[in-house]
Amino acid sequence: MKEILAAVAEQEKGEFDFTEAMFNGFRGAKVFVTYYRLKLDYKSNTITINYESGNHNMAKIEMEIKNTEAIPQFLVTNRSQYYRLLYRKANILRVECHDVVFKKFIEELFYSTNLELIARDNLFEPKISCSLTDNGIKTLITDFNVAFSEKKGALLALIDFYKSIVDYSENRV
Repeated sequence: MKEILAAVAEQEKGEFDFTEAMFNGFRGAKVFVTYYRLKLDYKSNTITINYESGNHNMAKIEMEIKNTEAIPQFLVTNRSQYYRLLYRKANILRVECHDVVFKKFIEELFYSTNLELIARDNLFEPKISCSLTDNGIKTLITDFNVAFSEKKGALLALIDFYKSIVDYSENRV
């Protein structure tokens, strides 16, 4: 994981660091956990990527959206296994958004960034949400488990997804 994130940091000209820790586990066992952090700047927007490896094996990507009026609130989740059994050709990633035009834009982004293909071929199940915080700041947050094989491809696709959201918000000024 360290090599993948370091390569992405170099490719995207970002900052990369990591911290290793050891915790006491159940019945005297030791749990070794590594925290990775990657910060990328794109058009005055900071994308923060946090990976935790060793205990929960989760990742979280966050970005504050500067132009809050241009991007509506939305939620991206995966369709259930039962739905996918009945409708095999349906998209794996599902968007909930009140703005129909923006919803269509997000659905097209799934294909242009390869997120749909990665979700279809791997156990990649991101939860992407864009919502207003208590402070009135709109944030885009992605949570996902990293227990799948295409880690670098998924990370690069998510970075492209975030960059496309920034580009969309700047074009709507």
